[in-house]
Amino acid sequence: MPTQYRSNAIDRAFQGRGGKYDRAMYYRRPQADRQGTPLEQAGWIVVGSRTHLENMMVRGFEPLMKYGYIPYVDPERTDADGNSEPLRSPWYPILAHPSGPAEFPYDQVLTLRWYDPEVCPNPKAKFPQLTGHKVTEYPCPECSRVLYSLDGLGTGIRGLATHLRLRHEWDRPSMLSYGERVGIDFNVVYGDLKKVHEFSVASEEPDQVLSCDECDYVVPEDSGNPGAALRMHKRHNHKPLEVATVG
Repeated sequence: MPTQYRSNAIDRAFQGRGGKYDRAMYYRRPQADRQGTPLEQAGWIVVGSRTHLENMMVRGFEPLMKYGYIPYVDPERTDADGNSEPLRSPWYPILAHPSGPAEFPYDQVLTLRWYDPEVCPNPKAKFPQLTGHKVTEYPCPECSRVLYSLDGLGTGIRGLATHLRLRHEWDRPSMLSYGERVGIDFNVVYGDLKKVHEFSVASEEPDQVLSCDECDYVVPEDSGNPGAALRMHKRHNHKPLEVATVG
């Protein structure tokens, strides 16, 4: 394959490590390192070198042989002279494969915003892992950063507030004013600053059941004053010995 057909996107993916005759292919990142520590972007699909296949496998990367090598030229595009154009994106081949989109973890799809056809390298790609879910975008008004939430979970409004405060030095009144104009309730963030500490009430030991030590009488449980009831019982049923002094 002539080197002039090689895609700049693939060149950037290799960063010159595989040599000009190397081929690109897809790998799946491992879930954890060799010590068992969970990794960030676990299970994400990445572009790697065929030359480094053995080394990648030793590191825990899974080669996705099913999708073959990434071509240098675009399978669907040609120039005015009928020559194939460079590949539009190294992600296009796997996203154009019938089972390719399902390979990507949902968090990778969300992070890359491929759920949006205008952003996805293959606008026709369908991601079954997102079926039934709702993605809400919160674009930054100052730059191209987009925060999102999936079914109400994720960075969302809180992430946008943090981004505006740290990156663009917005204060709270500015955020609240902007939120009122565009329909974002930043009070969700500032209204959740309180800390709540809940403590369970220790169960009290049951009251000691009082009973007579001279007979089998037991003070009723519904007695308002068990002690007085026991004294009354003894006074009427077990009168103390009376000692009379003569003389």
